[in-house]
Amino acid sequence: MQVQLEKKENHTRLTTQAIRFAGEDLSVQEDLGRCGTPGKIWGKMARRRLLGWSIPAVYGGEGARFSDIFPAVEAFVGAGGRPGLAFSWMVHLIVGKVLIAGAANGKQKKEILPAMAAGRWTASIALSEPGAGSDPKRIRTTAVKKGKSYVLDGEKAWLTNGPLADLFIVFAVTGERGGRKGFTAFLVPRETPGLTVREMPALGYLKPSPHCEIRLERCDLPETAILGRKDRAWEELSKPFRVAEDVLLSGAILGGLDRELRQAVRRLRESKGKIENDMKERVGGFAALLETTRQVARGAARDLDGGKQGTGVEARIVAFHLIAKTLQESLRGILEESPGGGPAGPDALGDDIARLIGLGMHASRARLRKWGDTLLIGKEKS
Repeated sequence: MQVQLEKKENHTRLTTQAIRFAGEDLSVQEDLGRCGTPGKIWGKMARRRLLGWSIPAVYGGEGARFSDIFPAVEAFVGAGGRPGLAFSWMVHLIVGKVLIAGAANGKQKKEILPAMAAGRWTASIALSEPGAGSDPKRIRTTAVKKGKSYVLDGEKAWLTNGPLADLFIVFAVTGERGGRKGFTAFLVPRETPGLTVREMPALGYLKPSPHCEIRLERCDLPETAILGRKDRAWEELSKPFRVAEDVLLSGAILGGLDRELRQAVRRLRESKGKIENDMKERVGGFAALLETTRQVARGAARDLDGGKQGTGVEARIVAFHLIAKTLQESLRGILEESPGGGPAGPDALGDDIARLIGLGMHASRARLRKWGDTLLIGKEKS
């Protein structure tokens, strides 16, 4: 929500598309389907060409920048709710832009990107593991070289869009140097012998974003299945993916906070009682801080477009998460004190927004610890 509550923005084409889809096509009863069969929403998004936004135009996409996608994601959640759907959509866009377009070789791009742009294929990143999460020191999936191929063994969990995926991008340990594991990313088609897709218990939040687990048992893959450089996938693929995810997630968080604030403002306006100055100040302060966090996050999106991946972008992301957490807690109080209390049903975004902020804060706390080590000890932890 802008500080000027009634102001109408001059939306970009992508933002207009997102608002129209959220308002006209998004049905809260639909889901994304199961076991690789696209659901109605995913199919609609493909027909509306929303799934190709991040794919270079030469491969049938829009070639959109992060700074174009960011306000569209914000508007999508602001207009239609459903941060879980926005989360799945963002992961699809980031995989296409950062991992495939950014790291694949020419043959891989020609095979994968047009299919992703058209919505025929979905790729899921397989990094986290049961009991290990995404901690590189605890990841155990291995890829052992045998002749001109690699044999993959291990388990992966919490694969966003996994039930829809035609292709999995599996991170596996391929070596160790100086006490650090070397990771390589492999393109693993769903039909690969030895790959089993397993259902996960429903998360209970971020619906309808689908997740699954996979098990790899002696999956034999050719060297041509490697995505990017051998042993460098953590530094060159995982970290850039995480930064881009944090940036676009910020758009979904902003859209959700904006939507909830508008609901509270509407109820306060419609109430017959007097609105006290304290409540006016709280609402006004919230709107001002929300606009500040919006500018911080949009700055991070512009930095990504400029090829910046360092501390400057991460500092913006950390600042956003710290303020967003405070805003979410403040908004919860405003909603509870407004007439009718907090929203119910599809408009009850609070838990989902809190989850998205929590996902971001997990990575931000790690960054804060590293910076604290530098300031207090003079050396970052490895």
